[in-house]
Amino acid sequence: MLSIFIRTILFYLLLNIMLKIMGKRQIGELEVNELVSTLLVSEIAATPITDGNIPILYAIIPILFICAIEITVAFVKNKIHAVKRAVEGKSIYIIYKGRLRQRVLEENRISINEILTEMRIQGIGDISEVEYGLLEQNGKISLLKKEDCAAHTVITDGAIDFDELKELGLCEGDVAKMLGGRRVGEVFLLTIDDGGKRNIIWKDEKG
Repeated sequence: MLSIFIRTILFYLLLNIMLKIMGKRQIGELEVNELVSTLLVSEIAATPITDGNIPILYAIIPILFICAIEITVAFVKNKIHAVKRAVEGKSIYIIYKGRLRQRVLEENRISINEILTEMRIQGIGDISEVEYGLLEQNGKISLLKKEDCAAHTVITDGAIDFDELKELGLCEGDVAKMLGGRRVGEVFLLTIDDGGKRNIIWKDEKG
């Protein structure tokens, strides 16, 4: 019994430290790969807690290895946009300029009842009030009312979102004009609202 108690405390502390190092806060904020890692880690940790014959190192080593993989993936995806897109996916419009995209709902297995439930949660009385609806990367649904001025993200960390650009009816040449001769790689964030107002945040000099 004492052995189980000690092992439980040990793995409790280890998993808390690991998740803090990985920068995780709560389950709802986890991406798919992060959720898989969390489930694997919990399963690996549970076995030696309940079975005193299994050496603790048999769990600690795989847990540390999974933690190292997560940290490496996080580093690489922040440096390479293609990897970031593959790992995280992207937000998808399910409502665009007031039009409900039924095909997108079908492709992502989202029912109209889920949209209506989210509307009630966000204090929206009728779907006609919604200008934009997005299925976010974490699976949540974000809704913006027509009176809200939505900002469309065109560039993040030096990478153009060509899908967003297409939605706005713009091309790379238009982006080049907005940047006034500076490179896309110098842009940390570029957004354009429905009124055409642009907001550009340049990368830090060190960066």
